[in-house]
Amino acid sequence: MIALPGNRRRLVAAAAALFAATVVAAGLVVIVTSSRGDVQPTRPGRTGAAAASHPPSARAASGPGPVAAVSPETTIPEDTPVQQYYDQGFQQGFASPGNQALLAHLQALDLPRPAVAGGWPALPVADTPGAWVREFVPGLLDIDFAHQSRDALGAWLTAEEAPDLMPGIPPGNRYGELYATLLEPAVTGQASPIPTATQWQADAAAGVRWTVTSLQVQLDPQWQSMIDAGWQPRDLRAAVEDVSGMLTQTGGIGGGDVHRFSLVLQVGSAHWHEGYGSVLLSGWKES
Repeated sequence: MIALPGNRRRLVAAAAALFAATVVAAGLVVIVTSSRGDVQPTRPGRTGAAAASHPPSARAASGPGPVAAVSPETTIPEDTPVQQYYDQGFQQGFASPGNQALLAHLQALDLPRPAVAGGWPALPVADTPGAWVREFVPGLLDIDFAHQSRDALGAWLTAEEAPDLMPGIPPGNRYGELYATLLEPAVTGQASPIPTATQWQADAAAGVRWTVTSLQVQLDPQWQSMIDAGWQPRDLRAAVEDVSGMLTQTGGIGGGDVHRFSLVLQVGSAHWHEGYGSVLLSGWKES
């Protein structure tokens, strides 16, 4: 994880949560001034969708589902000392031997073709990160296990992903983080809300259903602090959102139980549709 000096409780960015512990070089004091909720900060240097390019994605280019990738909304950040500080910190963190090994595991994953099927919802295009999170999280966690399959979830995650354009992420590792953080926790080392294939089958047989209520979304304070300090992500839609809510289970053992949950969702420009998509999910907790 990449953490700001003096505060290892929270993530600097959810992108770093995919990997083993990494510390950004100390020295910069970041002052948090405000939280902007769903309003995206204005950033200079916008180049637009046509200025960015996608590497070929053969694993996701054929079969049912989206047929063409959408270029992300990007910018070329001004080369300020603050920009250099954070960019270099991310680059050094992702270059560590442990992180490189995990990146190699990620690149070797056999991702499914993008598809919205098997009971998984077609989400509307969202114009703000908060609006996207409020659609994506219930879409992910409102599950009828008997009528939705785990395999179809993998294709849905691919269809709803956004590339990771954080500094230090190689082009070959920009895709698949959402799938990995939710369906390959043994690779990422992160807790996931999604049951194993065996547990999914048991829940389906027992008629288990999950329902999300009382969803709350706010911009991650450390992400906001970096923006306020003058750092700019390359992806104009990049944001890290802190999410909490209630998860109700019906059916099976523990039917009627209600649990509070929290998670961190990194979002950005969607890969296979307009608007926002999800880069990865981290920090899953349930009580």
